Amino acid sequence: MFDLLLHSELWLAVSRGIPVTIALTMLSMIFGLALGTGVAVLVNSDKLVLKWAGEAFTFSFRAIPLLTLLYFLYYGLPKVDFIRHGPLWEVFFRYSFAIAVLGFSLNNAAYLAEVIRGGIKSVTRGQVEACMAVGMSEGTALQRVVLPIAFRNSVMTIGNELVFTLKATSLASAIAVSDVLNNARTYGRIFSDNISPYVAAAVFYLIMVGIIDIGLAAIRKRAAM
Repeated sequence: MFDLLLHSELWLAVSRGIPVTIALTMLSMIFGLALGTGVAVLVNSDKLVLKWAGEAFTFSFRAIPLLTLLYFLYYGLPKVDFIRHGPLWEVFFRYSFAIAVLGFSLNNAAYLAEVIRGGIKSVTRGQVEACMAVGMSEGTALQRVVLPIAFRNSVMTIGNELVFTLKATSLASAIAVSDVLNNARTYGRIFSDNISPYVAAAVFYLIMVGIIDIGLAAIRKRAAM
């Protein structure tokens, strides 16, 4: 039953999806964190329109299941004429990897916005008033003081989101992205083995998550010093 696990070809075939999985994870985190930070600023705004817009974004993309979002972007958007025949089709929307990055980024942004919003709330009024006292504008204080403190206070939660994103990238195989899981599934179909390839995929996910956990533990240890 597990004979394929002894074949190096299996491990090589599945491992070819690792760069795709890592790239999808990192790009989704980068874009998600950038967008999520902007949304968090909107949610913390005193202007009701901006606040409601930010809250609507976080609610929507937290409520929509990630797989549903991927299916909509991959199978639904091509049915829209201005998307299918627009300038972005050839350079973006026709590629499953790009669609996966978009979907994961939107999903991450919604969750990371909540994380960053909590980090912003952790900044004390005294710290903000000190910025105002030295002549900083609200925008400058946000950029130089509030957001750096918010990121520092949220780093472990952001790290947990990174682990979640890495594991969630397996859903990208549903839209033909050649990640670790997709390669395992393909290899399993070729050799009619529905166990060994997934064991190999699980091993690679364990290794990748383990590396992230080691990095997070080092960050936690350094922060405690």
